[in-house]
Amino acid sequence: MKSALRLIAPVLPALLLYGMLAAWLNFTQDDAYITYRYAANYLNGHGLVYNIGERVEGFTNFGWLVYLLVWGALHIDLITISKITGAFLGAGAIVVTYLTARRIFPDDQRWFSLLPPYLLAANLSLAYWSPAGLETAAFVFLAVLCLHWYVTHNWLLMAGLAISAWVRPEGALLAGLFVIIESLTERRFPRFTLLCAIGASIVSVPLALFKLLYYGSIFPNPFYAKTGWSLDQLVSGLEYAAEFAQHYGFVGLGLILPLVFIKQLSKEIQAVWWLAVLYTLYIVVIGGDVLKVHRFFLPVAGAFAILAAWSISTVIRRRTPKATLVAGVIAGLIMTGLTVYLPYDTVIRFNRNERGFTHKMAALANFMRSSDDRPFSAALPTIGIFGYELLGHQIIDMVGLTDSTIARHPEAPIPDLKATWKERNHNTPYLLSRKPDYVVFSTGVKPSAPAEQALMLYSEFVMGYRQTGWFYQDVTYSPRGMMVGAFKRMKDLPHSAVPAYSLEWVQQFKAGEEAVSSQDFRRAVSCFERALAAPSSPNYPELLNSLGFSYMRLKQEEPALTAMNRALAVDSATYMTHRDLYLYYSVTGNHERGQYHREWLRRLVPWYLSRADYLISQALETQHRAGQSVQPIR
Repeated sequence: MKSALRLIAPVLPALLLYGMLAAWLNFTQDDAYITYRYAANYLNGHGLVYNIGERVEGFTNFGWLVYLLVWGALHIDLITISKITGAFLGAGAIVVTYLTARRIFPDDQRWFSLLPPYLLAANLSLAYWSPAGLETAAFVFLAVLCLHWYVTHNWLLMAGLAISAWVRPEGALLAGLFVIIESLTERRFPRFTLLCAIGASIVSVPLALFKLLYYGSIFPNPFYAKTGWSLDQLVSGLEYAAEFAQHYGFVGLGLILPLVFIKQLSKEIQAVWWLAVLYTLYIVVIGGDVLKVHRFFLPVAGAFAILAAWSISTVIRRRTPKATLVAGVIAGLIMTGLTVYLPYDTVIRFNRNERGFTHKMAALANFMRSSDDRPFSAALPTIGIFGYELLGHQIIDMVGLTDSTIARHPEAPIPDLKATWKERNHNTPYLLSRKPDYVVFSTGVKPSAPAEQALMLYSEFVMGYRQTGWFYQDVTYSPRGMMVGAFKRMKDLPHSAVPAYSLEWVQQFKAGEEAVSSQDFRRAVSCFERALAAPSSPNYPELLNSLGFSYMRLKQEEPALTAMNRALAVDSATYMTHRDLYLYYSVTGNHERGQYHREWLRRLVPWYLSRADYLISQALETQHRAGQSVQPIR
């Protein structure tokens, strides 16, 4: 024990740095709640399912899920365990990276082995993902450990590859890569890695049989939902790799300099280099990751750090020992500082956004449950914490991660549909045939994901569902408050497998809602009017309400009232129109009309009435102080 502590003593400050960063960035990723829901359903006696009665493998971390189930069976909070375990395994990856570097660097350059663990400890992406609840840190630790066992020619590599494959499907990829790497570096038959890969495969046979018998497929459902072969996917992968290079570009020295000093490369450095290169190519080919902050690059972050340290040592080692030490320390400090500085703004932005998003989605789920005591169903493209908060309710994943029909039998891509989402699968006729009680868009009323835009092409959704909403306020993430809502099924219309409307009207409506969000109401009006003029466009009440709201903000009351009254003529259940007219008539002195719309609010969204009354009182107070009319507020 004492010898082990002495061995890792030089990296204890690195572990402290990592621990501080991980504690600072601590959050729970929305996707982790998919695994938590599977675990909760199993522990409640419903089987390893996301929706009760539906056997779909909507996760890619079987071994991680089993690990959490063990703790859950002991009545220990599995969410807390997942976060603590991830944090410790992230620290373990730093230690193992140090041990690997010690093995690679010769005795006279041994102190260079300190740089890789410090680069990894300062890596904000590792600190971001380790306590996030996913299996990321577990797989990173196993990948780093497998590299160490490969470099040390340890037969434990067989166990490492087997466990890796259980934790994530990329474990099988690691096995294949090490076989290729041994062939390239040793220039002979890869006996060692091939035997390890075969042994790992044999150990994985029970897992494959279980998946085949229980779920009907060896491949997890997200494989079908996320994978595909297209130019767009390759471009997405290149962009993902380019962002990694932008934030950790100096590490790229480790890919370039070994080519310059190719004759000086040891077999160990060659292996590390090939692992970094081949794994990067894999990331590019699959199109990168849906989730940002470089999650897919973390399994080779230790390899990149070792290559960067080796490159620095190779460049400066011809100096005197003292000059080499000084130059190495300066270079190490600069690189460690850049590791924090370059990705800092991006990591902080995504960290805050993800925390705010999970708080909002949890609140929305609880709002819906408190106002609707039915065992309602809901469809949405971001099912994480929302689904976990609604255990027992049928939750339909609109992008197919936990729905085999959408994942394996998607609609053909819609020509000219533009979206930034990587998840492009959808099956709108199937989704509408299931008649979900609620549909939740990722950005409120605006259709953003391809699955959301596709829904807007069908009259069954456009005319059969209406927005309902709740006021959400959070001291940290939404201090001023905001509306969160869902589309509620108000009436059943004839089911059709053929779109009724054009994509043009959907895209113009989307552009109009984006303009409203950016307070550009003239552009919003222009987009909404073009949407109404598009071929086969519907008189969509939500669009008409947004058009009226935009006119009102431009102080054009006549067209505003015309648009809002048109919205109510189409469907009197458009609650936001009643809310805006209640505000308008109350501040203009027409209390009778104001009370009429207030009564509609009471019938449609009684839980929102106190908020609406508060807005009226604030508007009247502002009007009294300023002596002028007040515009509606959203």
